[in-house]
Amino acid sequence: MILSQPSASPQHSEAFDLRDRGLLLADGVFDTSLVRGGQVVLRAAHLDRLVEGATALGVALERDAVAQVMDAAIEGRASGALRITVTRGAGARGLAGEAVAAPTLIANVSDYDASSPPSPVRAQESAILRNPTSIVARYKTLSYTDNIAALRAAMAAGFEEAFFFTAAGNLACASVANVFVQRGEAIFTPPVSDGALPGVMRNWLLEQGRIGERAVSERSISREELRAADRVFLTNSLRLFQPVSAFGNKSFEADLPEGCAGLRSQLIGS
Repeated sequence: MILSQPSASPQHSEAFDLRDRGLLLADGVFDTSLVRGGQVVLRAAHLDRLVEGATALGVALERDAVAQVMDAAIEGRASGALRITVTRGAGARGLAGEAVAAPTLIANVSDYDASSPPSPVRAQESAILRNPTSIVARYKTLSYTDNIAALRAAMAAGFEEAFFFTAAGNLACASVANVFVQRGEAIFTPPVSDGALPGVMRNWLLEQGRIGERAVSERSISREELRAADRVFLTNSLRLFQPVSAFGNKSFEADLPEGCAGLRSQLIGS
């Protein structure tokens, strides 16, 4: 286990086994959560997501061990962004090499201010297609190369976010968030079968079943349906809710559906 705290100078560092498969092969998973009032928002769901992802990769990870790391990392912190990384650990050379040590757990808390809702973003379609059958689409693995490349390309083109689509033409997700689309009195989000990462905030919203008076459910969303939306917004565990003001040259209402403010207050108390 490695616990680190950010510092301006000198750069924080810890001893690390250079045979670690997370470092060499992105063989692991991670989770990012919001710390508010000295607590992790939706703590149980974040613990479950880490353990489920590790299990899917065949990494033996005990939930209680992760909980201890989580609690130790945020001790004395009123707020911030907590990232927990789990790797298979140090292992022999080769893709199928077995770990020779216990899994590596790294926890880091960074400053993050969630007191104000994030500003609207403009998104472009990524040239990179989302593969719904890939394990990296279903779990938050360390393999984030597609996300990085897509977001950098969007920013180079003057946008702030990138949307992934499948080969069948269905919307999957954004680079670091799930996408929700409002049409009339209904709100939809792409299903996992279309490559949507089952994010903690996404799953929580689906469990609520409503935002204000509007029902929330899963449904495939084509490019044409996205462009015909009344509103589009993003969710993730740090931003919570974020409006999308444009997709390419198509503009949307740059606000959130009525009811999001109440749900935000329910989660973080403001």
